[in-house]
Amino acid sequence: MENRTVRIGLIQTAVTEDPVRNLQHTRDLVIRAAGEGATLICLQELFKTPYFPRFEHADATGYAETIPGATTDLFSGLACDLGLHLVVPIYELSGSGSYHNTAVMIDDQGTILPPYRKIHIPFDPFFYEKNYFRPGHEYRVYPTPAGKVGVLICYDQWFPEAARMLALMGAELILYPTAIGRIRGMKDPEEGDWRTAWETIQRGHAIANGVHVAAVNRTGTEGELEFFGSSFICDAFGNVIARAAEDREEVLICDIDLSMNTRIREGWGFLRNRRPETYRLLGLPIGEEFISCPSCRIIPAEVPDVLVMPAEWEEHEAVWLAWPYDQTTFPHLTDVETTYGEIIRALQGHEKVNLLVLNPGMEALARKIISAAGGDPDRVAYHQTRYADVWFRDYGPLFVVNNTSGSLEMVHWVFNAWGEKYPDLMEDTNVPEYLVKVLKIPQYSPGIVLEGGSVDLNGSGTVLTTEQCLLNPNRNPMLSRPEIEEYLRRYLGARHVIWLKRGIAGDDTDGHVDDIARFVDTRTVVCALEENPGDPNFEPLMENYRILKEATDQDGNPLQVIPLPMPGAVMDEGMRYPASYLNFYIGNGIVLVPVFGDPNDGLALMVLEELFPGRNVVGIPSRRLVEGMGAIHCITQQQPKG
Repeated sequence: MENRTVRIGLIQTAVTEDPVRNLQHTRDLVIRAAGEGATLICLQELFKTPYFPRFEHADATGYAETIPGATTDLFSGLACDLGLHLVVPIYELSGSGSYHNTAVMIDDQGTILPPYRKIHIPFDPFFYEKNYFRPGHEYRVYPTPAGKVGVLICYDQWFPEAARMLALMGAELILYPTAIGRIRGMKDPEEGDWRTAWETIQRGHAIANGVHVAAVNRTGTEGELEFFGSSFICDAFGNVIARAAEDREEVLICDIDLSMNTRIREGWGFLRNRRPETYRLLGLPIGEEFISCPSCRIIPAEVPDVLVMPAEWEEHEAVWLAWPYDQTTFPHLTDVETTYGEIIRALQGHEKVNLLVLNPGMEALARKIISAAGGDPDRVAYHQTRYADVWFRDYGPLFVVNNTSGSLEMVHWVFNAWGEKYPDLMEDTNVPEYLVKVLKIPQYSPGIVLEGGSVDLNGSGTVLTTEQCLLNPNRNPMLSRPEIEEYLRRYLGARHVIWLKRGIAGDDTDGHVDDIARFVDTRTVVCALEENPGDPNFEPLMENYRILKEATDQDGNPLQVIPLPMPGAVMDEGMRYPASYLNFYIGNGIVLVPVFGDPNDGLALMVLEELFPGRNVVGIPSRRLVEGMGAIHCITQQQPKG
């Protein structure tokens, strides 16, 4: 087997109260490590600043930085000049104003790759991190010339699930930037030494996953904390091959042979012999009831053609929505609330309406508005739970049917707020866990990013999607097109994928297909077209139309493609909103279509009435709704009848 040796460097320092001094000192040590041949260098957690979370309520905003910013700019130039990969941990101020404990990977061209934000946040004496950091929601694995490198941060080290996720994503080396030590004057717990436990668990991650592990820790004393250094590197069977001292700064350099990973994995089979179908409890919060019944199981990922996502026009048990409340999303919130009342009134009598609300006060408001719209608030099922925004189509689960048992099940994809554009909304990825509790049905977690609005299915094996979205590096940069198609096949029953190109102007989701093309029966697609050659939508939509005209279904049959006009540009002060008639919702006996007070509203409704002869096609005024960058399909999620 070919030797795959890489020389890595860990920079272990004692941090002062002076960030400028810390930065320059670390820069000098990086140059030294590069001079000793290291091509992959990792700095310790929060290397530039004192460990401010030792205080419960300190003002640390002065330490926060943007990406890119002064620190990443400095190391970006250094990485390019020296031809190395650098992991640079910082206290990040995101574009949305939230703060994160972040590790930035910079490649040998000086490119800043998507950052990893610490996912597990502690809150212990002198480690009060929950007061300072919002948790991340996505693991990262980075390609390097030597191999694939995953990064976790400090407290993440105690969670074997995190290391396993990186291994399953292809990581061959896991780096752990760390700030851990002993509290001065406090004895170690009677169960043993903290430093030994810290090293032991990470060596265990190496063994269990067949990966190399490198942890870099700070040293020195900061207030009540004595950081114990001891940065180390272990091989794929947990053998420590390099270790730094506890009580002094050190540049730890070591050659590692990543070809050992393959030998360990093949020899011991810890990954090959996993039994993911038995791990359901891993997806439940502590204290949640485990559903012990024959139908509540996870089907092994290896079993093909078991799950199918029904077409939207098939019979529904219910529809799910979340009540709007954020005026940042909806500047004209009162108008949007009225629109919700009209949508719920229209759906009642056709299918059960499930509505998320934050609290009893919000439920009371929703009841009042539904009643004013002519609906019956008592016929709505209200669910009080936390959520950040209303885009249920994208963060909610996709419901599927098990074609062996006929039971209703669900797929919980990762939601990363459309490529991490809105970090404050990424907590909505937890909403499916609430639905698991309520519905008590099996849940599958593929572990990749996918939004419901990015796919449209005919229920017979064909899916529509776009290259702009599913192949976007801000979603799943490590997955190829065939790999993404395999996920669609395994979890949605898609045997045939039609790849359209781009979405419409103003769409911040990177080209969701539910604004440009939708199945209305198994072989008929309605496709948005722009008639004005001067409009930016003209060429992209024409290109998609040509692709559909040449496409077939899963059995090789040509599709019937029906053009649907676009409304004129819907804009405010130069901002264009993603207004499209394609963002309709197909319910039991009804189709809700967004309209915008445009001359094409009537034509669009007429075309859809002909395509849905058994359903009442209803136009819903959506001018204010689309200001939130979505419309009716985006806020709804159908629950099929199992």
